[in-house]
Amino acid sequence: MKIFKSFWIVLIIFFVFIFGCVNTNPIDLGPSEISDTGNDPESPAYAIDIVTDDDFVDLINQIASTSNGENTTSSKNSKDLLKTPIPLTENVSYKNEYDQLIKIFDAISSKEKLINKMKQFRKAVNNLLKYENRYEYYAEVTGNAKNKLETTLRQLKDLDSSASSTNLYIDFRDVMVLNLLIEPFIFVHDNHDKLVKIIRDSSENNIEPIIREEFTNLVSTFEASYSNIDFSYFSNPTFLNDLKNTLDKISDISEDKNYLDLNDIFVPEAFVLNWVDDAINLSDLLIKTIVEINEYEIRKTDENGFRKDGKTTIWTFGENKADNISITLEWYNTPLIEEDIPKGASITLNDKEVNTSTTAIDVLKILDSALPDNTLTLNINFATPINLESTATINYSLKLDFEKLNTSALDLKNCNLKINDGILDILNVASITELTMAINTQNVDILNSYLTFISKNLEFVSFSYDSDSNTTTINFEYNLENGAVIETLDIKFEGITIYELINMSLSFQNNNSYLNPQSLLLLKKINH
Repeated sequence: MKIFKSFWIVLIIFFVFIFGCVNTNPIDLGPSEISDTGNDPESPAYAIDIVTDDDFVDLINQIASTSNGENTTSSKNSKDLLKTPIPLTENVSYKNEYDQLIKIFDAISSKEKLINKMKQFRKAVNNLLKYENRYEYYAEVTGNAKNKLETTLRQLKDLDSSASSTNLYIDFRDVMVLNLLIEPFIFVHDNHDKLVKIIRDSSENNIEPIIREEFTNLVSTFEASYSNIDFSYFSNPTFLNDLKNTLDKISDISEDKNYLDLNDIFVPEAFVLNWVDDAINLSDLLIKTIVEINEYEIRKTDENGFRKDGKTTIWTFGENKADNISITLEWYNTPLIEEDIPKGASITLNDKEVNTSTTAIDVLKILDSALPDNTLTLNINFATPINLESTATINYSLKLDFEKLNTSALDLKNCNLKINDGILDILNVASITELTMAINTQNVDILNSYLTFISKNLEFVSFSYDSDSNTTTINFEYNLENGAVIETLDIKFEGITIYELINMSLSFQNNNSYLNPQSLLLLKKINH
């Protein structure tokens, strides 16, 4: 397995998504023959300058040597570097693995000139992607450049010293793969100090508590008074008053004192994702590269990934033509769904139906059109009969707005998972007694008024019931960062009374008795 292909496999595991934009105007892509290094950084030929750079080869060897815990810079280590994750054995502790990772980051950070060359190469790739006939691109590598390149490839691919090619070329696939490989190096270099701090904190178990101390104290105080809560407590006015006061105090912890939300429970730093924009851009790069290479391989290569015209390129140098070295041809047309979608169900992705004829590359192309600054919407709809007279309809939707998500930090607490503290008004014996009586006597008006009151005080739930048609509609919505992520679940029950639904939920609760109010108090133990 070649070093480039090994890198590629690992990157596919870590990143996902896209980018696009083409220009039909002619573009200067540099010379058709590359005889030496020192090429224009804005042309694809600059790839030769990077691959043959002594710092590039040295960096690959340093990473390979560090990963294997050996003081060697053999090409075999380079070849094996990213085949599989580093195994954890009796002789290799987690601490050692953290140290190895820091050494790798240090090695990358030390290659300032190489990283600058990699950054310059981005312009060359962008120029190539604007070219309508980009899949036709190739240039012959000759002279001193060919000698340097073959020497490098023999080392990186662990080939015999006699391995050579009469004619050697660089083509579109080579440029795209190299561009993908260098981005993680650039990211590590630019974020070295932050990454090292994260690793050191993890290795030293230096993890700060994520739950607010004020929340923990309030829950502990309440639990000390009521250690074994059951539903009989809800007829106890003292208990209800203490519960109401405790929840009210919890809602006052964060700035928005009218709501009980995640900021009342978790510290400000908890659930804040950093480098979201970098993750989106890397995902964009990965999926764009996959889509582009797939089109190239369909047009220009045979079933094993070798060029139809017989030209030897960086990717195919030293490879056995009996082996399959393609990047996408073995899987791109694999059906995404192997079995028929159940009757009454439908799936769409950006308004395109997903079914047994939808392939992996179809989905990647949809992602390619969404990233880095458009939207991606998944819809799943399902309708099924409950019995002869009633049905349930479920509509699920997930919308990702990448323009809003493309930010350096994303606070997962900044969402609509919040409860208006007005809901606490229901925590009294009179209200609970009236609600219980309404359920027992099947008083639709009173029951509906209470359920409507509760749902109006839950920012993430809405409820409605039509007694004429016995239709209940419940909507759950998760809204992150004012629409960056919107996830909805709509459930509609038709032809079934609200009391039958309540009995169904009570039956579920009885069958899952461990889901009781007392279990909620265990939340504070997460902090320990």
